[in-house]
Amino acid sequence: MKSGKRTIFAASVLGISGLVALAAEAQAGTGTSGPFTSTVSTRLTDWSGNLSFPKFNASLGTLTSVDLNFSSSMTTTLTVANVGNSSSTGKTQTEVQLSITDSSGILNPGGNATPQLDYESLPKFSYSLSAGNSTSSGVLTGNSSYDTGGLNATGLLTEFTGTGNISLPAATFTQTDLSNTGGNTNSTQVTDAGLTGTVTYTYTAVPEPTSVTLLVIGGSMALLRRRRRTTPLAGTNQNQSMTTSSDSALEGTNHRRALCSPER
Repeated sequence: MKSGKRTIFAASVLGISGLVALAAEAQAGTGTSGPFTSTVSTRLTDWSGNLSFPKFNASLGTLTSVDLNFSSSMTTTLTVANVGNSSSTGKTQTEVQLSITDSSGILNPGGNATPQLDYESLPKFSYSLSAGNSTSSGVLTGNSSYDTGGLNATGLLTEFTGTGNISLPAATFTQTDLSNTGGNTNSTQVTDAGLTGTVTYTYTAVPEPTSVTLLVIGGSMALLRRRRRTTPLAGTNQNQSMTTSSDSALEGTNHRRALCSPER
């Protein structure tokens, strides 16, 4: 009997331990926070500005990756002038480069030398000019976007975790691209461009203590009820066995009496 109780108790302890593990596993999982958006309003290039995002709230869990998306658009007007003594023909367009950096240099190791966004106005402006003449393209547009994917460098995760905001400096570099034949031709531009950034955090969630506790308590009660049901059944089987043995003994007694009874 004592061995059976010890077995049941050990099983209960193992069952509760299993419930704790299952509860923690059920509560811990992958979550996302965001996207959070920040903008640098459209303005005359070239400019320097900042994108500002709320940092990851560490109370949600452990940050595992940071996904940044940048998008930019521009409007531009090109002016082409032929100051030579002969006619010229060609095509020109405006190019905007946008670099976004972080304080540790992880986001853009090359700095302005490796802009995340590099795009042109479309379509290219075609011209044909006689000597001494100029022309204007009218308003042209262009746009581009770039997604970093999930960044998980330890330094970057540390940068983006905490309270308050993280600031990412951004800057433009604008120029004209010109393909010309004949004359002496130059191209200038007047361009406005803006920047929008979003950040999305992926993290491993922290289990909620209340939920884990409730699950364990519920499982423990179920195991105790099962134990109560199991114990009487074991006693009943033993009584039944004893009854069977007693019946067998009585049968043996009756048999002996039959043998000893004198014949009439």
